[in-house]
Amino acid sequence: MNLATYLRSSWPAVALATFSIAMCGFVLAVSASGAAVSLLACGIVAAGFALAFAVEYLRRRSFYRTLDRYASTVEHPLWITEAVDRPDFVEGEIVYDALAAVAKAANDDVASYRRQAVDYREYIETWVHEAKSPLAAAHLMLDNLQADPSLDGAYPKLDALDEELRRVEGYVEQALFYARSEAVERDYLIRSYSLDSLVADAIKANAPSLIAAHIAPVRRGLGYSVFTDQKWIEFILGQVIQNSVKYAGADHPFIEFSARLLNEGGANECVELTVRDNGCGVGAADLPRVFEKGFTGENGRVGKRSTGIGLYLVKRLCDKMGVGVEAASCEGEGFAVMFRFSTNRFHYIDRGVL
Repeated sequence: MNLATYLRSSWPAVALATFSIAMCGFVLAVSASGAAVSLLACGIVAAGFALAFAVEYLRRRSFYRTLDRYASTVEHPLWITEAVDRPDFVEGEIVYDALAAVAKAANDDVASYRRQAVDYREYIETWVHEAKSPLAAAHLMLDNLQADPSLDGAYPKLDALDEELRRVEGYVEQALFYARSEAVERDYLIRSYSLDSLVADAIKANAPSLIAAHIAPVRRGLGYSVFTDQKWIEFILGQVIQNSVKYAGADHPFIEFSARLLNEGGANECVELTVRDNGCGVGAADLPRVFEKGFTGENGRVGKRSTGIGLYLVKRLCDKMGVGVEAASCEGEGFAVMFRFSTNRFHYIDRGVL
């Protein structure tokens, strides 16, 4: 707050002071006082008003300038009262107390919503773990039924039921990771892993779906080590695999995992893992939005099996772990997802991942 702004905001007081000085001069003039006495008296009054305005301006300037500065620079507006000292003039005290009351109410609401979110996440995690038990029991019963020779004619139906159970398991697992994605930093361990082993584990975990869809996985040039979390990257690769299964082509479907080293020797050196299939692909209009939450695109409207959550979680978790992710596609020719793992450990330290 500069002086001109302060005077503009105090124009009623300035106008009143000017009127008072003029009236003082008028009274002195009609009372036959000398011109020198009238000027001296008016000067004293004017000096008094000016001094009063100056003192009030200086008292307010520090508070309002600090308030204005922090309002535009502080990371969160609710922290302003923590950074500004309580002023010693009435208007400033009222403003400060009002801001403090608003900040306290807002912080209480935020804390309450956070507790509710934590409770809900813990409930979802508990529910998922509990739901896995009956699903595992159902798989075991199906295995026993499939081993019964008297049910030989029912094998196709049993296989179909087993596949549906696996789909339910996939959605349950997705719900668990979605709940945990709010606080990934509590539940991951970034270490150096063999990329080939990570891909092999993801393929193994999704083998039933790949076999059912007659998709042949292919691995090429995966002889690199990358910094990541084994559990989270296995889930991420699993979502991409399931996406390929969902939109697999009819003729000789495959999914290929290949890797290459980019920017070798530079500060931005990274390993790029490409997961590519030969499915129906994504149109040019839909491609920029494949990582948006709930977006299913034209394929989702036609097939009606897409939830729009899988690739959204892929992007969300990769961002949390400092893994770059992009998508590429040509409609009718397949879909590809590229992951970039930095080979520089300090990349993860700078992001607060390690």
